[in-house]
Amino acid sequence: MNFILNRKLKSIQHHLTIQQTDLQQHLMKILQDGHRPPKDDPPKVVYKQLNVLLITPCMNRETSSMSVLVEQSLRHLVKSIYEIKTIQPIGTYLETSKTDLILLLGGEEELPEENIEALRVSPIKKAIWLSDQSGVKHLESVISLFDYVFTQESANIPSYQRMGNALCYEVPFPPNSNVFYPQTARKHDESDVYIIGDAQPGSCLFEFANHALLSGKKVRVEGKGWERYGAFIPVQAHEEREWLYNGTKIVIQDNSSIRSVLEVAACGTFQLISISSNVGPDTDVFQSYNSLEQLVEKFDYYWNQVDQRRLAASRAMAYVKYNHSYFQKSLQLLDRIFR
Repeated sequence: MNFILNRKLKSIQHHLTIQQTDLQQHLMKILQDGHRPPKDDPPKVVYKQLNVLLITPCMNRETSSMSVLVEQSLRHLVKSIYEIKTIQPIGTYLETSKTDLILLLGGEEELPEENIEALRVSPIKKAIWLSDQSGVKHLESVISLFDYVFTQESANIPSYQRMGNALCYEVPFPPNSNVFYPQTARKHDESDVYIIGDAQPGSCLFEFANHALLSGKKVRVEGKGWERYGAFIPVQAHEEREWLYNGTKIVIQDNSSIRSVLEVAACGTFQLISISSNVGPDTDVFQSYNSLEQLVEKFDYYWNQVDQRRLAASRAMAYVKYNHSYFQKSLQLLDRIFR
């Protein structure tokens, strides 16, 4: 009996030993895998180790001003930034320095042939942040040189994608804080209502233009189809928008660009925007409408509730200041390129 029991105990002991060994090996493998970096994840890029070549325009006054703000923001984010103008030779700089990113601003000025060739053969990551001032057609030969294209308008993305293999994103320039800010408007720039958008039959703006709420008010209009409304004042291309935004009480926008919405907000002016206006995921920061009824209701309320109008405008202005600065947009560009 003892012999049989001992034999069974030895058998059980043997199985326990094997199971214990297997368990130890399994635990060791888990610990080793836990300390081992994932095979598919590339190492993270540390922005403070990056060297950036910034190519800026020579003649465009507006983009030149933005270039200064972009450069100042990037200096806080990367190790070093070297700026040259579009007419200066790129190849000479690339031969004598370690560059991790080439960023071209504007895209309106023609590049010298030697710079086009230098960009074409360079293996360095290349990005262009377009101003989109002259449309997309003239950019076909330029877009193919870049790995990343950043545009002011999402509507341009399909066209740019057809021109090359670049990854395209909408990243509008932030409002220039030296231009768009709260200020006392000149007398001749004042108005009650400033409407931005086309007066298309059947649209909210078309229907609202005939509403009694606008009767007796000074109304400026910017867009197509307003010729039939002789009492409204058409905005001319040469007029400075920052003065007009500051000079009106309410701006109404329909299907406008993000940039237009942000510039109005930066002036501290109250605005009503249509749901179709492409302002990204933060639409709730702005007062919006989705029908003629909503537009009429909100216009009537905020026209009569001056304090509420100012509060809403202040909230939108603070949002733009802290979430759409040049620092934030420069960081967004780097995240798109290196993350």
